[in-house]
Amino acid sequence: MIAFSIRSSSSSSLLAAARFHSKKNKNIVDSTRTLYYSARPCSKKTFSAMSSSSLSDDNSPSLTQQLASRLISGSNNNISNSRNNNNPSSSPPSRRRRPQRPIKTCIAIAGGGSAASSAIASTPGASSILLESIVTYDRRSFAEFVTNYYSGAITIMSNDDCDSARNNHHDNFRFCSTQAATLLSQSALIRSMQLSPRFQDKVLYCVGVGCASALVGNTDDDNNNNSSGGSGSRMSRAYIAISTLRMGTSVWEVKLEKNSSEERISVIDNNNNSSSSKRSRAEEEMVVSNLVLALMIQHREEMEEDEYDSMIKQILDKDGDELLTAQSYKGNGSNRSNTQDCSPSTGARQIIQGNANIVSILPVQHTKNNNDSLSQPSFHMETTLVDKQIPFPNDVIIVPGSYNPPHHGHVGLANAAVAALRRIRQAEEKVYNEASLLSSSSNRLRSRYSSLESFSSTSSSLSVLKNLWDTVDKHDYDPTVLFEMSVTNADKPSLDPAEVERRINFFPTLLPDMPNDWGVILTNAPLFSQKTCLLEEVLRESGSSPYSSRKMTFVLGTDTMVRIINPKYYDNSIENMIDALVKMKEKGVHFIVGGRLEQQTESGSKKFVNGEEEVKSLPVHVQEMFTLLTEEEFRLDISSTEIRKQMGTKPRVNK
Repeated sequence: MIAFSIRSSSSSSLLAAARFHSKKNKNIVDSTRTLYYSARPCSKKTFSAMSSSSLSDDNSPSLTQQLASRLISGSNNNISNSRNNNNPSSSPPSRRRRPQRPIKTCIAIAGGGSAASSAIASTPGASSILLESIVTYDRRSFAEFVTNYYSGAITIMSNDDCDSARNNHHDNFRFCSTQAATLLSQSALIRSMQLSPRFQDKVLYCVGVGCASALVGNTDDDNNNNSSGGSGSRMSRAYIAISTLRMGTSVWEVKLEKNSSEERISVIDNNNNSSSSKRSRAEEEMVVSNLVLALMIQHREEMEEDEYDSMIKQILDKDGDELLTAQSYKGNGSNRSNTQDCSPSTGARQIIQGNANIVSILPVQHTKNNNDSLSQPSFHMETTLVDKQIPFPNDVIIVPGSYNPPHHGHVGLANAAVAALRRIRQAEEKVYNEASLLSSSSNRLRSRYSSLESFSSTSSSLSVLKNLWDTVDKHDYDPTVLFEMSVTNADKPSLDPAEVERRINFFPTLLPDMPNDWGVILTNAPLFSQKTCLLEEVLRESGSSPYSSRKMTFVLGTDTMVRIINPKYYDNSIENMIDALVKMKEKGVHFIVGGRLEQQTESGSKKFVNGEEEVKSLPVHVQEMFTLLTEEEFRLDISSTEIRKQMGTKPRVNK
């Protein structure tokens, strides 16, 4: 079973050169469409190559290997038509590489289609796209897999969809069905997100692929017994689904050519051996696997219709083969379609109109260019998810600001905060490990993997597993940085959505100096107390740092930090100020403060200030909330006001 989420514009490629049959279904996004791909007339010589790559005597890569290579390396690796190797004119025109959408994929197979995973794994560069692959061949294996990862996770299939699936399948669950493929793909998506620490990957690039099939194939008994009916009277089916967080799930149904025993004919291949026109079980396995790879390629590249149609026709090469676009379940991407405006201004309007409290905006890689030539990836900012749909990482860095405009001072402060938080985490882990050794506790390991619960704390296996996880953690990613901008204002009109978009579109111009994992969030929280309450709500599910109660680290300049601890803003009460800070600490709030050169001193010279004197006046348990960057770690010498003067721009407000 393969589940894969794909832009609806991609699905349009399936419609080319095909005969359509549509039927209405109120529970699905797109109507069901059937595509009939008919095999082209071919000579006896070409038939063996069409039937299976295993029948070929040359050393050329099989179609499956070519598809896997294309999936990983891009469109400069053409898929040659192995059926017509002696006819150069039949090969597709050479195309130069187009940018590919990054993907982080988990694949779950139930039945046929596993050759897709093995082909990917045997191709150089597989680690860039493949996180995990599982074959749930037994029904209990299937049930445990989807139960472990699907239950309690993000819901892409609505209650109406689930009710419809139950009604269609009566009382028994069908392990070869649209519902089965959807469960596999969405469970694989959740698994992909668990294995991907980066926020950008979770939202944009994690993919769940699932395939559920019931393949019949041709057997010797079918060839020798025309009256038995056998497998020849049954049709092989497969359901392939692809899921992503934003786009939801798209499911395709595959029906492979069915001939009764009386209808079978024999042809002679290159070696003058007689073979049935009906595919063997092994050949059907390769067909399903190739379709899985082709759909993944289309998701990465968004091929043109003619190229995609040609690829499908190479795979579905027999009369009677059918490919149906079965169902599409909407994802969390604000009900987006291929024509919906996902610009930053759209996210700003959602905030202003009261339809969302938080909107995430991320740099999305372009997957097309007009010249179809080799080029470096380019990015644009795009509205993605809202509120609790956003899979916020734990221990996240929040950098509030108006960003008018964003500049290298903001980026430098964010990068300094990443380095500081990394040092804090390392120190906390060291203290935690030392405490664990003294107490001989294995709770940390046990919590990482459920099977460890059966191990005793003195088991030699714990030492091996600890070394394993320590090795994995050394390659963990940097903290996620989210640049926060409030669209609303406490005492001014809201920002104009066009102004918000203008500011946000500056962020890609600061690449490649941006942090490794970053995004922008728009909020309706102009006051700092509002920001902490709003973020606490959405961060509740993500958890805190593994070694402390810290959930979010705000990165501030010295002036902002001084205002936060100024009793003036707490009814001139030190007690109220301390109480407010303690409540923030209980919510998991931490601060990293960047210093600056003081504009004036009595001597006329400038000195570096980072709020050290002000923080020392606080109680010790409150001082622990602040990490002050030294001058060597960061110093701000750039002014947004000066940059705006040079640009000659003024902020616009929503009147």
